[in-house]
Amino acid sequence: MNNSENTLEPVGKSAYVYQLPIRIWHWTMVACVSVLIVTGYIIGKPWLSVTGQPYDTFYMGYTRMAHFIAGFILIISTVLRYLYALIGNRYSRELVVLPVWRKSWWGGLWSDIRWYLFLDKEPRVYVGHNPLAQAGMAVGMIFMLIIMLSGLGLYAQSAPQSPVFRPFLFMLDLMYWVGGNDQELRSLHRLGMLLLVTFVTVHIYMVIREEIMGKTTLVSTMISGFRERRRS
Repeated sequence: MNNSENTLEPVGKSAYVYQLPIRIWHWTMVACVSVLIVTGYIIGKPWLSVTGQPYDTFYMGYTRMAHFIAGFILIISTVLRYLYALIGNRYSRELVVLPVWRKSWWGGLWSDIRWYLFLDKEPRVYVGHNPLAQAGMAVGMIFMLIIMLSGLGLYAQSAPQSPVFRPFLFMLDLMYWVGGNDQELRSLHRLGMLLLVTFVTVHIYMVIREEIMGKTTLVSTMISGFRERRRS
């Protein structure tokens, strides 16, 4: 394995890439984002008519509770993920520090784009994340930041006296500053969700293509932590 070029060889040789905390974070993200997208859509556009008294079923109450729990887990786990990058292996920092100062990184990024657009026949082989995955996750985390801050700002409305959530009322102040109100903040929160759905869709496509036509293991790597170069 050539660490300087982030390549893996020979065939059948495995490398320990994703440590256990990273794998736990990844699958926690999958679960939380799935819950947040579904419950967030229901909250924004309820699809069930409830007969009788609302407190008999507490339909929206449970939906909002699931949304809040998933949101808090997502925020806490993401903060821990970035803190772990300080003590984890080199691959744990790939989504935090993008080597944009390297010409080879940009070359790899362009090569990855061509590969996923079916313009190149052969992909490059990487031990950790390829440059496109790094850039994509960085953009995805911007979407997550929009969702987190806007969500905390909306939640702070119901707990304005809380010393924990009160600071996030600045999101409302920001909306008022640009001439909006809390409805615009809800719209920003929903926009973040739509952008995240787009990111997830592209991510799933890249995973499927890499798993079927790529030269290294992918899904199993995020389960076991070991990446292996497959035989052609």
